[in-house]
Order: sequence, then C-alpha cells, then structure tokens
Amino acid sequence: MGGKLRGGIGLEYLSVFGMPLPQYVALAARLKCDFVSVNYRGAANSLVGHADEALKDSKSTRRQLATALADHGIRLELVEGFAIEAGTAVEDYASDLDVVAQLGARSLCVVSLDKDRARTHAQFARLAELAAERRLIVTTEVGAGVLRTIQQAEASWLAVGHPNFKLLIDTMHYFRRGGMVNDLESLPPEAIGHVQICDVPMPAKIESYMDEALFERQCPGDGDLPLADFLRRIPTDTAIGIEAPIRSAYNELESSLLKCLMRTRQLVGP
Repeated sequence: MGGKLRGGIGLEYLSVFGMPLPQYVALAARLKCDFVSVNYRGAANSLVGHADEALKDSKSTRRQLATALADHGIRLELVEGFAIEAGTAVEDYASDLDVVAQLGARSLCVVSLDKDRARTHAQFARLAELAAERRLIVTTEVGAGVLRTIQQAEASWLAVGHPNFKLLIDTMHYFRRGGMVNDLESLPPEAIGHVQICDVPMPAKIESYMDEALFERQCPGDGDLPLADFLRRIPTDTAIGIEAPIRSAYNELESSLLKCLMRTRQLVGP
C-alpha cells in the first residue's frame, strides 16, 4: 500500500455542482485527471439552472457524455445513484446496468436503505452477479445508508462474500462516523473498490451535516483528517476521486479543484 496509485486520480461529480457533463469532462481533461465519476440520477447538489437531464432519463445526455469521454480520452470510473430499499428487487436494475456498461464505466455504487441486513446482503450479492456479467464492479459506501461504520461495512462485505462486491470509502463520512486509520489494518486490500477524498474540520464547524457534505467540504490539507496516513493504507490499484464541493469557492471552481488535485497527488507521492 502507499506510493503512486495505479488506479489514478480523478473528479467526482459532486465537486462540480451539476455542471453539464460535456463541460465536466472537458474540465477534467484540462486538469489532467485520469477519470471522472457521475451520478446516474443527476447531481445531488445542482445549482439553479446548471444541470443536464439525468443519465437515467435521457439518451441525449448519455450520448453527450459518451462523446465527451471519447473526445477527451477520459475514462468513466464510477456511476453513483443506485439504492436498495425494502421493496427493491435488483433484477429491475438490469437495463440500467446495461446503460452503465455501455458508457464504459468500471464500477457503480449502490447504497442500502433496507434495515433487514440479511435481505440487504442477498440483494448486494445478486447485484454483484448481475454486474459481473457486464464486467462491472459493485461498491457500497461506508457511512451511507444502513452501513454507518467501517465495522458494519466490513461485516457486510464478509457476509456478501462475492469477489465483485467492494467498499467505497469517502473520507468525510469514514472519519466523521468514527473510523480510524488503524481500522484499515484488518480490512483485506481486495475489499476496497474506490475512495472519495476531501478534508473537513474535526469536529464539525457547520451545524448541518448534509449541507456540509453537499456544499462545503475542504481541499485535502485544509482540514484535520489524517489523509497521508489513510492513503498509505489504501491499495495501489484504487481509484481516488476528488469529492470536495466548495460552494464558497465556486467562482474559482477550476483553480479550487486544481488545488485539490495537486494536494492529493502530493499525498499519494511519486
């Protein structure tokens, strides 16, 4: 672990507040990113009048994204926007998985809101099977949905027991939910499928957790998270996405993201 990451460093869609996808990909190319990630159902933090139609609903938006990725030579790493609820049958996502695979994505993220752990694990496992048929990896986010802690997430990963099912670690949620760097020591390297990186103060200074998460995180190095120690424990083939929406710096969005990328590259090391 540690050292230069072969999985690359890229941008997460939350960082750009619903920027139209062709502009987002072009921005990633200017910043020399290895990849972008997107949300299948549209941005969760769009600024007024800023977002495209969701990929799920618009063939035109999907075509525009595919064209931009090809034109700029940027890969699509992760597609978020999938959920498991009490009444969910993941087989219903089959056509959506086809779309994600056709876009060339490597992985998708699904969050469970179903408090029945056995049913959650069964749905994760079945989704992993369906995704594997399309050469997609399934991740679930630590700290989101019913898996609030790294201990709960690791237990679910072990229970699912499918090689195509992995964990996504967002550094804000991981550390704010009580995760420690040393907790990663017991986690097998193959359990980690994706990392979303930002910084935040510890403890929080913004009262609303969701407002902070969606609109006002910090660049790596500007907060209190032990990111260097954290990254040393991440497998070298893990993709690292900048998930640092900073609305207060929106007028300097590109320079703010460049700063985040440069800081992350420094943390990863040569």
